Amino acid sequence: MNIRQLRYFYLSACSGSFSGAARSENVSVQAVSKALIELEDELGSPLFDRGGSGAVLTPFGEALVRPAHEAIASFDAVVRAADTYLEREEDAAASGLRLALITPPFAKENMMRNAFSRIFTHMSSTKVTLFRSLGTEAFADLKSGMIDAMITVGTFNDPRCICRPLGKVSVGVFMGKDHPLRRKRLLSFADLEPYPVLYNRSIDEFNDTILVSCRRAGLASPTVEVNTDDGVADLLEDRNGYVLGVYLKALDVKPLAIMHRVDPADAPRIPICAVALKERDNEQLESFIHFIRNEFPLVKKMFSS
Repeated sequence: MNIRQLRYFYLSACSGSFSGAARSENVSVQAVSKALIELEDELGSPLFDRGGSGAVLTPFGEALVRPAHEAIASFDAVVRAADTYLEREEDAAASGLRLALITPPFAKENMMRNAFSRIFTHMSSTKVTLFRSLGTEAFADLKSGMIDAMITVGTFNDPRCICRPLGKVSVGVFMGKDHPLRRKRLLSFADLEPYPVLYNRSIDEFNDTILVSCRRAGLASPTVEVNTDDGVADLLEDRNGYVLGVYLKALDVKPLAIMHRVDPADAPRIPICAVALKERDNEQLESFIHFIRNEFPLVKKMFSS
């Protein structure tokens, strides 16, 4: 058994096809199929039912999806740790802050991250490197010292950490261009209730995300677990679903999906937090947190226009 086989297995399970895994890894379908047959032989039972259409998991395969994902994440964490160490060795300026923004992939991600990094570096006089990560991966990096802090959208509760709010943001909704509510710019929880909302286990079970906070406040839309880009597209385009997010007009991806605001009377304002380990003092981080707290309204305004 090797990490390549596990990655092919996990990607096939997520995409629902061997061809989807092949495209993700830039290999042939035959290479994926051969690797999975070898993995099944080693494990002693089929992972997929090849009698149907697509890559349909057997009960045995379903039981191994989560362990496979955890094994891949652990492997990738080692690779990231090695890359980060080498980057620090090569970059004499790496004494600045490395911050992990805890969100799923989003439109205009690179533009937004780079802009935030430049603005924070310029305004705070501290070199800030901001990159996106998922919660469990970033938390492992935080504990190992590879990053200085996590920036979470919503609070994070762990006795080993200190979670400090930097400011609060309003809740928005991404909808497809043909959604029945597309012409209504201010949406209530009652408006949204009939339509499915995206849920992702690896994201929404890490911290108090926007979805978690809104459901606690009374949002009653049915949740649909989505783990792939194709799944997001299907939810928005074919199922009249929606995705919760931070309300920033800069995140519009017209004409494919448009950001609408959720009525503040329903949706709570969500804290943006800096999460660091209690046992690890960092004067640069303390100074950065103090600066961002003071300048948060200005930074938010820059990205809301």
